[in-house]
Amino acid sequence: MLKRILSIFIVCCMIVSFAPSAHAAAPQIEIDASGGPVRVVFWFALGAQLGEAVENVVNKYNASQNKVFVEAQFQGAYDDAITKLRATPHGQGPDIMQMYDIGTRWMIDSGQALVMQNFIDHDKYDISDYETNILAYYTLDGTLHSMPFNCSSPVVVYNRDAVIAAGLDPATAFKDLDTMYETARVLHEKGMRVGGSMTNWSWVFEQLISRQDQQMLDNGNGRVSRATKLIIGENGAGLKLLNQWKKFADAAFTETFGKGINESRLQFGQGTVGFVYDSSAAYGQLVDAASFQLGFANLPEVTAGDTGGTSVGGASLWIMNNGDANKAAAAWDFIKFATDAKIQADFCIETGYIPVRTSSSELPEFVDYLTNYNHGLLVAINSLRNSKPSNAGGVMAVFPQARVIIENEIETMVNDSSVQAQDVLDEIIMQVNAEIELYNRLNP
Repeated sequence: MLKRILSIFIVCCMIVSFAPSAHAAAPQIEIDASGGPVRVVFWFALGAQLGEAVENVVNKYNASQNKVFVEAQFQGAYDDAITKLRATPHGQGPDIMQMYDIGTRWMIDSGQALVMQNFIDHDKYDISDYETNILAYYTLDGTLHSMPFNCSSPVVVYNRDAVIAAGLDPATAFKDLDTMYETARVLHEKGMRVGGSMTNWSWVFEQLISRQDQQMLDNGNGRVSRATKLIIGENGAGLKLLNQWKKFADAAFTETFGKGINESRLQFGQGTVGFVYDSSAAYGQLVDAASFQLGFANLPEVTAGDTGGTSVGGASLWIMNNGDANKAAAAWDFIKFATDAKIQADFCIETGYIPVRTSSSELPEFVDYLTNYNHGLLVAINSLRNSKPSNAGGVMAVFPQARVIIENEIETMVNDSSVQAQDVLDEIIMQVNAEIELYNRLNP
């Protein structure tokens, strides 16, 4: 009951801050700096080393010209940042907002941001060099709403030394979930404490639905119009995946380390776990912790022969609708700089993210980075490039709540072998659909 009350409160907070959508007339492109540099505030949500990389981009931009000054302000983690934005009166927040992928639907519904496509069209800005399947996530019904900035994709991270020592072929050991199950069994038999882990992270669950070339939500995965329900029960993708997940959960040679990725990363870094799921952006953290050679593999097929792909994670940049056309023009100028091919290459070398520009990967310094330092990132890059825009992933305003529900229900199955995959699926569908229905009712 307390969880339900909290959900109602969160969704009610969403509607309070909503303003009319801004698909308005052509935006201002030229910056008027006659009164001095135009100051724009940029809220970002990456901390520690990643945050330093964001600030480096801002500092480079400020040093590159004298019309605009960007003030970068760290707002905590992604969830903290969106919570603060929701609580900020419309028009009094930042001029540029870094928002995680699952905040996309809420940002559109709230009317707090200007539409990126309008700036692209009016400026005749060429986006042909941007990665198609990265743009696809932030494109709804043919319109790009925000500009991708820090991007990642899901991968299998494995102990390459252990895989080779066990006589397994890294090129085939992670092809599909049945094969991965056998890989985990062999690694355990050869001495690994835990052969492998189906990391209980909702992002992995979502991506493994796309890997089946299926969608999570109705109305074009929430991209043609707002989603009204989950369809993973109707299309069979949910049960196929959860049956496989239960097989891993019940095996003696696998283990799940709670919810999310933190404990999973810690255990893997100690060299006692054969493989885990993680983000491609975790390379730096993982390689620093491990005393063994890392390997990266594509996300597996759920059933051998699946033809689906993966979609991008991370965050994008939004131009906020604060009623100041000159600041919006300045924000657009910064966003073009931040997604420049060279800037993206430098940023991604510093962080391990995937560049949003195709040509970034062809620059000599990035080729050197892939060849001599983070060759596993190429797996993630190719995984996205070999996917389809139709695999871009679902969009719904209650994704944060949905992810909690999915992880909680999977954890129940992991901890209680009597819980069946169908039970988990039914609970996920019932609870997530209730959240969607509540949101849509309160935000007509």
